[in-house]
Amino acid sequence: VTGASRGIGKGIAVELGAAGATVYFTGRSTEPDPQRPGTLAATAEEIRAQGGRAVAIRCDHHVDAEVAEVFARIEKDEGRLDLLVNNATAELSAMIGRPFWELPLGLWDDVIGVGLRSHYVASHHAARLMVPRRRGLVVNISSHGSREYLMGVVYGVGKAGVEKLTKDAAKELRPAGVGLVSLWPGLAKRENR
Repeated sequence: VTGASRGIGKGIAVELGAAGATVYFTGRSTEPDPQRPGTLAATAEEIRAQGGRAVAIRCDHHVDAEVAEVFARIEKDEGRLDLLVNNATAELSAMIGRPFWELPLGLWDDVIGVGLRSHYVASHHAARLMVPRRRGLVVNISSHGSREYLMGVVYGVGKAGVEKLTKDAAKELRPAGVGLVSLWPGLAKRENR
């Protein structure tokens, strides 16, 4: 599960652990931050409390080499990957309520580079583990913001890209017995600040 130190990614990782899975998960947050609650260690603790096996890996999904290392470790440790949940995203609060022309241009790189591009990069690595076994599932976390206005222009473009990535990659993976779907979880409560 990418981006699992808080929010939806954390919830998915914890529930996978509760179901008995060995959960490898990524995030950047290793130190507590009162402005952004949640750390890799806290997610690991919750997974273990639910009876799951947790493997926390610090990873910046802007850095392809770090992502490659995550998948190399999974292959080395487990010899396979059954499920990838692509959830990593950039901080989005800066765009809410502001028109695109008032936002810094770098926000595009953060949202598209982490949200959309990291889904592609992680799926690329996952497919290399899943296709030879002719099994596996990739889940891209998306939203209805892909089809209607939600939070801002950059968010909508990123989620529309996730939907196109999902559809086209699923078509290419289907003959190899690997599934790829998008999931729209809707509104979710955030950790308390």
